[in-house]
Amino acid sequence: MADPVTLAEARIHLRLPTSIDTDEQDEITRIISAATEYAENYTNRLWTTGNRTEYFDAFPISTDRTRLGLYLPSAKGGITISSVTYYDDNYQQQTLASNLYRVVGATDRAYLFPAMGEVWPTDLSNEPKHIAVTYAIDGTVSVPQSVKQAILLLVGALYEYREDGVIDNAGLALVKAPKAAEDLLNPYRIRLA
Repeated sequence: MADPVTLAEARIHLRLPTSIDTDEQDEITRIISAATEYAENYTNRLWTTGNRTEYFDAFPISTDRTRLGLYLPSAKGGITISSVTYYDDNYQQQTLASNLYRVVGATDRAYLFPAMGEVWPTDLSNEPKHIAVTYAIDGTVSVPQSVKQAILLLVGALYEYREDGVIDNAGLALVKAPKAAEDLLNPYRIRLA
């Protein structure tokens, strides 16, 4: 996965010299990934690009066709399904043929549904997380500047306060996500039902 904020952008935001060693670069790269994960979880959107796999316990079963979809977090540019696999009741991995499913919904809120006239397989194992949907997220989409700034604010906080808390004159103050970062992310937040 490729994060929307580069190491160079984070280094400039943190006011660090260009000559930081590889250990420091690795630390900042990990912090960028953690900040991006926070932004993705907060907004229920993906801001990274690349391949991703979502796992499910079961295919939805309903008489109401609107509830038959598997939710796939995606980016504004949409997604491309690589594979849908599951374990059958004999614990053999099966791959669902691409003509048996379809992607439906807005580009930032995708659902995987059975193809028209098809139903989800019923010969499923009783194991948790045995259905895997692997898909690629379009990497050509630009991330809004306010989201990038929110990630940079989170990077700054995580870099400055690398532990759970800071001891100051008033005692122990726990560190949490900067309010400004959440304010910048709020317009992009998707509420899930």
